[in-house]
Order: sequence, then structure tokens, then C-alpha cells
Amino acid sequence: MTTEKQQCKHLIPLFKCLIPSFNSSFIFREREMVNVRRANFKSFWDKYSDKPDTNSMMLNHSAEELEASDRADILASLPQLHNKDVVDIGAGIGRFTTVLAETARWVLSTDFIDSFIKKNQQRNAHLGNINYRVGDAVGLQMDSNSVDLVFTNWLMMYLSDEETVEFIFNCMRWLRESGIVHLRESCSEPSTGRSKAKSMHDTANANPTHYRFSSLYINLLRAIRYRDVDNKLWRFNVQWSCSVPTYIKRSNNWRQVHWLAEKVAAEDGAKETSFNELVELLKSTWQQGQEAWDAKLDDEKYVWSEKIFSSAIASLPSNSTFFLYTPRTISPFCHINAHSLAETFNANVWNTEIVPEYYRTSLTKSNNLKDQRVRFGWNENLASSVKYWQQKEALFDVFIATEFLSTSDDNTIRQVPQITSSGAKFFTLEPVDEVNEGAMKERLQKLGFTLESFTDVTDQAVAAQEQYFKDHEHLSNEKVIRKNWVLLEMSATN
Repeated sequence: MTTEKQQCKHLIPLFKCLIPSFNSSFIFREREMVNVRRANFKSFWDKYSDKPDTNSMMLNHSAEELEASDRADILASLPQLHNKDVVDIGAGIGRFTTVLAETARWVLSTDFIDSFIKKNQQRNAHLGNINYRVGDAVGLQMDSNSVDLVFTNWLMMYLSDEETVEFIFNCMRWLRESGIVHLRESCSEPSTGRSKAKSMHDTANANPTHYRFSSLYINLLRAIRYRDVDNKLWRFNVQWSCSVPTYIKRSNNWRQVHWLAEKVAAEDGAKETSFNELVELLKSTWQQGQEAWDAKLDDEKYVWSEKIFSSAIASLPSNSTFFLYTPRTISPFCHINAHSLAETFNANVWNTEIVPEYYRTSLTKSNNLKDQRVRFGWNENLASSVKYWQQKEALFDVFIATEFLSTSDDNTIRQVPQITSSGAKFFTLEPVDEVNEGAMKERLQKLGFTLESFTDVTDQAVAAQEQYFKDHEHLSNEKVIRKNWVLLEMSATN
């Protein structure tokens, strides 16, 4: 076993992993494959090296129309950088380097195209706190615990699965405790969507880009457990995932996705993850899992809960802002139709998903329906979503959920009114063991809510599920959740 680990260290520096013994010819072939792959990517970008401008950076003939707005979206999502050290990887001509350096203590700006870095240096010559480096992100060498922010914008889609895992391990190693990594990728399709007119990709040659599912990146960030040289185990706390607003507004594209994750101590009892394990999950397991859920959810005609909520929310005013919470822990089919609400009430709707695979299917539905009033975000739990909107000082007029009370702790439930306006309406569809209005009223009072309406909707919920599965023939083997169901309308007491 020790020999295997030693061999692995020669192949993949800095990572502990268990792999079979390799003979020298296999190692040589592997290295040759990596060299060929990186050469292909280098060749891909060399085609644009004589045009170090915004269009080339974004591979979009219309980039100038949206660059400033896109850049503002990304920068607004970052934490405060005063007295922080930053590495901008794949920086290109320095679209983000300039603003990062204006706030941060020090910035390392890197790219593997020499002409891009030269342009970067020219535009930022007035700033004295930037170092520049020409080189591939995969081979970037930095000290452990040396930066507070690893910033990337369109990088991992140019890396193989193995390189992507290696890069995430490196991010963990480079970051100090509580350090942040920002990632942004084109998921499932290019930033230009399906428009060939806007894209600068050379259609005559193969496009080496990996347009991975958004869920794969979330799963990778959440799965990694890294042990440092001091034998401390670390993980990423993925704070959020959401679409870049500019691409929704300008291109009807919800699949421009970015993430923010913080380096924190791993949970008690956690085990270190191996390089090979994560590669297999990224390359195969998670991919296949997402495809299976796509087959079930992508063609969803309607949501069965619509029949339960419809009469209760009929009197809500138009032009409101809706916050939806759909954990789907009891069933992947127990959620809320955000698009129907947007259409019915001319409402702006934010829907929080907590399962990465369901989040991805929601983005697919948004891309198909193209209703810009509807946005989806992923958070690990409701508390994380509430914190996200508190930081943005947002207030919603209506809160609608499934499993709100059954999946949230008391402290989180008490915090929800902090992101709603005065007089906001609260609705939730709850699976319960016992239909007990008195006990529910008492519990809600302790949590800062007044119970306005309590309705036993068990029969309607069961019937709605049965009809839903009949109308979706490919789901005929799915089970109806035959629990007691209650529909609650509430108001915040404070």
C-alpha cells in the first residue's frame, strides 16, 4: 500500500490517493495524452492571440454589448477584498484584474497566452500591486496557504476531468483558512447559447470545451476533503450557485453559472477523498445520475402542487416578488411551478433548490421557457439562502414553500421574515404525521408566526399525485406519497 502511495505522489504531486501500480510505458502514454490535450487547448486559444480584445476573451462577436454588465455581476458577488491577496487565473487581458487590484492588497494575474498577458500589463500599468505570469492553469505553482481568493471566470470548461479535479485540489491548497474560491462556467452550452452568429468558435475545427452540467461542479466542490501537510482535513462550504443575470437579460441563457465556496475545517469524522475517486465521480457517476433525473424531470408538463395552492393564493396581488423554497426531500416531484406563478401574477420569482440535480433541471426548464421573471438558485439549505438575500438586503412580498416546517430548524424559520416585506404572505404545503391544528398553531406562535389558515388537503394531494403520474407516463412506477398533507397560510407577528 505504501508503494502505491509513493507511485501516486510521483504522478500527482500533493495528492494522497490509492491507485493501481503503473508500469513506465503506461505513465509515458498518460503524460503524452495530457501533453496532446493541453496542446489542443493552446492551439484553440492561439487562434485569438493576435486579437487580445474583449470579443476574443468572451468568444462572442457581440461581447462589447454585455461585457461591462457581465463584469459588474461577477464582481458584485465577491466578498470584501481589502488587505486580501488574490490570484486571477485565466485572466486574459485583465477584464477582472484591474478591479481586483484596485481593492486587494496584491494580485497575481495569470494566463497561458503571452499576448493576452502583455495587453493585461499595458492596461494595468498604473497599478503597482499586480504580478503577472504566463503559464497554464494546470501547472500553476503557488505556495500553500498563500491567497485569500482564487478567482476564475471560464476556466474549468477548458480542463479535462482529471485536470479539473487537480485544479480544485490546488485551490484548496493555495487558499488560507476561510479563503474563497469563485468559479464561473458555461454549463451544457456555450455562453452564446445555440446562436452560431454570435459565437466566435471556429465551426471548421473541433471545439475542445467541456460544457458540463452545473450540478457536477456543485457536487465536486462539496465532495472534496483535503488533508494538508499539518494533517488537518479541509472541505469547501459552497455558499451558493446562481445564473449570471446579464446572460439571462441579454441572451435568455440561464446556464451561465457561478459559485462561491469557502475553505473551512472538515466535519468531525470526515474522510480524505482520493484523486481517482473524485475523477470517477465527475467523469461518470454524477454525469449518469444527472442524466437519469433529466429523463424524469425535463419534460414535466405541470407540477401537482399547483392544484393544492391555486385557490389559497388566488387573491394575491399582481406585480409582487415571490420567494419559493422547494427542498424536495420527501419526493423529487413535490415542488412549486415557478413559471406558472410568474405568468399568473406577473411576478418576479426566485426559487431556491437544495438538490444540485433538481437545480440543473430547473435551469433547463428556464432556458426552454425563457421567462426572465423566473430565477433559480442553489443553496445547501434554507438558512444559506436566507443569508444570501440578507446580504443583498432584498425583501420579498410572498413566501411559498413545500416542506418548510419539516425540513428547517427553528432558528432558520425565525429568520425568514427578515427577507420579506411588511405584511408579506406565507404559504407552505406540509407532510405531517398527524393533522393537528392546535399543535401547529402553538408551534408557529413560538416561531414568530400567526396561523391564518389551516386546511387538511390529504385527499387532494394524493389525488393530484395520482393524476400527475398518469399524465406523465414515464413516471408510472413512481410512488404517491400517502401521508397526511396540510396547507398553511401564515403571517409574521413582528
